[in-house]
Amino acid sequence: MLNAEVNLEVQDTAENGDDLLRKIKAHQPDLVIADYDLPKNSRMICFRRIQLEYKTPILLLISRDHVAGDFIFQAMKVGIYDYVKIGTHTMLPQFRKIQDEIMLKVRSVMEIKNFQNRLAAETLSPRYRGQSELLAVREESDKIPRSYIVIGASTGGTKAIEYILSRIKPDLNTVILVALHLPGRFTSIFTSRLKTLTSLKVIEGKVGVRVMADKVIVAPGGKNMVLTRHMGLRSDLRIGFSEELADEFDCPSVDVLMESVAAFVGECTLGVILTGMGKDGTKGAQAILNKGGDTIAQDEASSVIYGMAKSAIEKGNIKKIISLTQIPDYINRFAEYHRI
Repeated sequence: MLNAEVNLEVQDTAENGDDLLRKIKAHQPDLVIADYDLPKNSRMICFRRIQLEYKTPILLLISRDHVAGDFIFQAMKVGIYDYVKIGTHTMLPQFRKIQDEIMLKVRSVMEIKNFQNRLAAETLSPRYRGQSELLAVREESDKIPRSYIVIGASTGGTKAIEYILSRIKPDLNTVILVALHLPGRFTSIFTSRLKTLTSLKVIEGKVGVRVMADKVIVAPGGKNMVLTRHMGLRSDLRIGFSEELADEFDCPSVDVLMESVAAFVGECTLGVILTGMGKDGTKGAQAILNKGGDTIAQDEASSVIYGMAKSAIEKGNIKKIISLTQIPDYINRFAEYHRI
């Protein structure tokens, strides 16, 4: 199936984790497609080594029976880019039935790879870099956000955020700030993937980045992103990072980001709590409400893990509980209301 696609080539196959590591070293592939039940991969040690030594994204083929509560979170930590579910009702996997999904996800990896290569080539030129920075300053000089959308998620959050951002209207004079519990090496890949789904400018948060309208800023893994005021100016908010110790499981922190935005922006803030384990976002949602902002949470039926949203709801910090399919429209209406 893969070899039949234009510009795709299967370089080799491997029968177990040790064999796979040897062949990755020999071929340096762009993507590994691996079985969940790969031999010699106890506790996903082979996948961990692939991420640490080669940083090669992995597409996992997995039976529905194996999808446990915290599997997605743990898989992301060891470099799993995405996964495809395989039915278990037949003796052999019927790959033709999931061919479209496999090819879509393989192609998305290649698009990110090509984008990163183009970006690296462009930034090699000082002349290009200077021109692009000057152009960016001119274009963004007057684009101060009228509203701030803060989205927090954990397990299952990547797909939920992709769904939401692909349906957000452009030119709403809003900025979307995302805190998703991901390890540092994964957030840059996820950010690049989001760029293919929306016309909004998607970037990973860095110190000093100006918070402008029509941007999506993703908190980098391993750091708690916050807003700071540049030179004391109320209209010039920038990205910064909290000095407090980051929690291993709730990082980047949804609470820290929401509390920071609420403190600066107040009633123009919308807090969105999505699927995920734990209680992160509960205090942040309360901070937004205390400052006159609005809060919504993803309902249980559309959540992979109903933990973060449930915690915030039970504490009375959520104004409205809605399905994932309704969240993009709610964000669009909130931004349109504050647009002028």
